[in-house]
Amino acid sequence: MTGLMGGFYRISEWIMRFSVINILWILSNLPIVYLVISVLYSETVPQLITLLLTIALLAPFLFFPATTAMFGVVRKWIMGEEEIPLVKSFWKYYKENYKKSFIGGWILVPAWVVWIVDYVYFSQMFSFFIYFFIVGSIFLYILTLYFFCNLVHLEISMWAMIKNSVLLSLGNPLNTLALGLIHTGIVYVSLYMYPFLIPFFSGSIAAYLSFALFYRAISKWIVKK
Repeated sequence: MTGLMGGFYRISEWIMRFSVINILWILSNLPIVYLVISVLYSETVPQLITLLLTIALLAPFLFFPATTAMFGVVRKWIMGEEEIPLVKSFWKYYKENYKKSFIGGWILVPAWVVWIVDYVYFSQMFSFFIYFFIVGSIFLYILTLYFFCNLVHLEISMWAMIKNSVLLSLGNPLNTLALGLIHTGIVYVSLYMYPFLIPFFSGSIAAYLSFALFYRAISKWIVKK
């Protein structure tokens, strides 16, 4: 199809792709989604801590494999393979990368837990620590995104994935800044402007833009080497 109708067809096709993958990602994380909603309505500190610890324990089993599968699908789109079976591809990458994503989860989740505990402890003594925490959180968040990108794109060891993620986060400040701004914008729009986007587009669009920037950075890096 060409012309105006062809354009509408292409747009509707991409809307369908992003929404299907996002829904699969959320369905794969249903227990965590329920706990996150419960966190918003928690009334006591012990209840909040219990919910957050449960989320942390479940993340390597559910969140990391599901997010890896989503990154695997968007990687195919960016690499030019757009006409792939969405549901079949998602579960294929979910099963193929489950072990690596599970191990990666048990490396990154404790790092997040330690970082948040440090913030709670030190922020009570030093008020300026909040600025340090924001910068460190952005770095750790970008490092986590790069981890997913490395996992689906490169056949390397777990240590090499972590190392690559750190190097890309520190060695490409413009990419890191762009990723931070993009994800902040997606979170703001999803939470405060159009909450209905969360179950259909937020995760898949974030993954697509993240891998696009990663692929651009890693391609330049390989060329330089």
